[in-house]
Amino acid sequence: MFYAHFVLSKRGPLAKIWLAAHWDKKLTKAHVFECNLESSVESIISPKVKMALRTSGHLLLGVVRIYHRKAKYLLADCNEAFIKIKMAFRPGVVDLPEENREAAYNAITLPEEFHDFDQPLPDLDDIDVAQHDHAIVFQQMLVNF
Repeated sequence: MFYAHFVLSKRGPLAKIWLAAHWDKKLTKAHVFECNLESSVESIISPKVKMALRTSGHLLLGVVRIYHRKAKYLLADCNEAFIKIKMAFRPGVVDLPEENREAAYNAITLPEEFHDFDQPLPDLDDIDVAQHDHAIVFQQMLVNF
């Protein structure tokens, strides 16, 4: 009926899809990553040459098998990355002796002597206003501006 020769050819656009549908063991990891599933499905759904329903069914089976392999490889890569991250951030074994596992009280406690705040505040009458005349001149300039 509608037999598509281009599907079975070794260099055809859907050759790897056909290979995945019929000889799944012969499909390598490189073949899986070379396949563009989006364009393959598009060419199966709207072919240039009429194709039998059985042939398009076989090709869709190949697409599913390639997608399954891609998902399996992605899961394996994610698991490997997760294990490496987990190993990198795991808590290490503590090699400290029993007596050094807790810090001494004096080492982590601040003394309760506050000498800096015991001084009285300066008297406001002792402040020389003549030293701060430039601030007053600046304020007047802002008002007049």
